[in-house]
Amino acid sequence: MTRTRPDQKLKAQQLPMLRPLGKSEQLSAVSHALGFFKNVGMSAQYNLSNSTESPDLQRVVYAALADVVGKHAILSAIPVDEASPEAYFARLESIDLARCVFWRRRTGATAQGEADLELDTILEEQHNTDFKTNYGDLPFWRLIILQDAGSELSFTASFIFHHSLGDGATGSIFHSFFLQALNTAISLPSFVAQSSSIVTIDANIQLLSPLEQLHPLPINENLRDHRADGGKGLKEWFGNPIHTPLETHYKTLYFSPTTTAIFAKRCKHNGITVTSGLTAVLAGALLSALPEDIEALTGIIPINLRPWLNLPANSADGAMGSFIDAMKVQIRRSQYGQSGDDHVDRPHGLRAAHHTSREISSYLANTSPTGEPYTSIAPFKLIPDVAAVFSSLLGVELGALWSYAC
Repeated sequence: MTRTRPDQKLKAQQLPMLRPLGKSEQLSAVSHALGFFKNVGMSAQYNLSNSTESPDLQRVVYAALADVVGKHAILSAIPVDEASPEAYFARLESIDLARCVFWRRRTGATAQGEADLELDTILEEQHNTDFKTNYGDLPFWRLIILQDAGSELSFTASFIFHHSLGDGATGSIFHSFFLQALNTAISLPSFVAQSSSIVTIDANIQLLSPLEQLHPLPINENLRDHRADGGKGLKEWFGNPIHTPLETHYKTLYFSPTTTAIFAKRCKHNGITVTSGLTAVLAGALLSALPEDIEALTGIIPINLRPWLNLPANSADGAMGSFIDAMKVQIRRSQYGQSGDDHVDRPHGLRAAHHTSREISSYLANTSPTGEPYTSIAPFKLIPDVAAVFSSLLGVELGALWSYAC
């Protein structure tokens, strides 16, 4: 596990303080400090067009990134004293983009409709690299540009970031703003002319408030067990117990545009969401690979809380930060139709998908007297020391197996 040098920690502690970490942000900071997980990431393919002379892609990317950093203060913040109840965000005074943007060139053609082994290798490496090196000098995010062979304006950009800076939706928000800035940079030479790898951070930046100040997070005193309705007592598989050091293995699960469109259409036809359908597919794939005596799996489905934040709608939709909840759903082997049973005439996994859809609807419909849905994350605001709780989980079975961004 990477360790931060004392001199680097001291340098970080000398940076200007922005605000204390909220409880949701503490959960991620403690997990990073303990080595439970290293980061979050999202990749997107870019194909830029330019009608004039071929631009300098590096200067275009730097100009676009500087624009995004200027619009989202959280990208200039780093968590200090991550494992402490007094953890806080500090402001970097400048960011050298040349030290947090990494350039790679594909050795082969861009993968089309198949596994992208070059990208998978890079992402596995990135997901095993934390933010403890050069602590106090570099931001808690980085961008990997994988340029296509034979093309200067076609590339895959992988945005890797610390989970306290943002949830899964933050990755999508980053790419949306980055694309807008790239299009501006490539069409307006003046936008790029003054670009530099050094971004000076405004001393007056302010971070968005933490989740608990933007959402009431009411406590539900009548919690429902996600294993209800016959699910208790079933034999579940939870993988290996929690341990450190953690090594991540990565492999892309690819769905072609045609397959995705057909899948989404079938979900709609059967009255379920794509999230519910995908949950059933993932659980079914795991169950088919596990021993037949495994009767159930529990998965985690993230819930985006931005629609309920005390922010203007247009601000909330584009807010980078940790504004996420999560619910558990139990999927049972009995929910998959097998040859010779009563459900053979129904599409494989449809019962599991309908079950998941009902669970999500029930979770969101369980609202507090003031109208906000109760959240699973709310009780964490009652825990004074998250690090002590997480340290006690070492050697304990996972409570659930998989999750993915909504």
